[in-house]
Amino acid sequence: MISPCQGGKVINNDNLGGVMRKSVPVLCVVAVFALQGQARAVDKNYDMSIFLNQQHPFLVKSPAPVAAPQPAARPVAKARPTRAVARQAVNAPSEMAMTPANNTITAKPWGGFISEVRIGALAHDVGPFSAKKEDGMDTNLEVLFASPEFLDVIWSPRPQLGINYNTSGDTSQAYMGLEWEYGFWDGWFASFGFGGAVHDGHLVGDKAGKTDRKSLGCRLLFREALNLGYRFGGRHAVMVQLDHISNASLCEKEVDNDATGGRHTVTLNEGLETLGVRYGYLF
Repeated sequence: MISPCQGGKVINNDNLGGVMRKSVPVLCVVAVFALQGQARAVDKNYDMSIFLNQQHPFLVKSPAPVAAPQPAARPVAKARPTRAVARQAVNAPSEMAMTPANNTITAKPWGGFISEVRIGALAHDVGPFSAKKEDGMDTNLEVLFASPEFLDVIWSPRPQLGINYNTSGDTSQAYMGLEWEYGFWDGWFASFGFGGAVHDGHLVGDKAGKTDRKSLGCRLLFREALNLGYRFGGRHAVMVQLDHISNASLCEKEVDNDATGGRHTVTLNEGLETLGVRYGYLF
């Protein structure tokens, strides 16, 4: 077989194979130099040190989390002091005060229970609700106690004990009850007392036929009292008092009938009033 010719020479197969065997090493050398040139070109376009000097992405610290805003705290209302705490808190005389809302005095009681002591001079049997028969003056002494909590349901009255002693030997009395007091303007106050009284007077007038003693009907009577006064200096008070004792026409007695010589039943309820001035000292 005859291969194409080159340079006017005929090349057979054997010559062609020898040429190719001699060309392989040359081609390999050329390829190596070509690859080296390409590597240098790539090396000039990409610097590996830039990548190697970068910080690892896992070492980058994430920004601190922002705390969520908290709702504002609502103010807590202070508890109102109890009745017992309010009473204990008032110790000095200047701290005494009238409390019209519940009609109680917030001064600290002496000994824990005595609230006030009052003394006075009263005109005896002055009316206006009964005829005047008896004479003399009455010396009055009265003690008022701190209102206990169970009386709050009836507006906190103060319990009271007192005595009216008649200087002329006529009717004297001892009494007890409850007193409601209300301060209405700049130290002024009014009070109302209700209770019972026991007396040493006559039930059926004067047995000797005299008319200078009241027929009070029963030994135990109802008692009502009104006071109008003024408080000053933290503990002191002056007041005018009118009181009245009677049996509300509940007492009946058998008496002699002078006209017929017999006896008949009558209702005896003449009543008795005193009026005067008193001084009070508040503990």
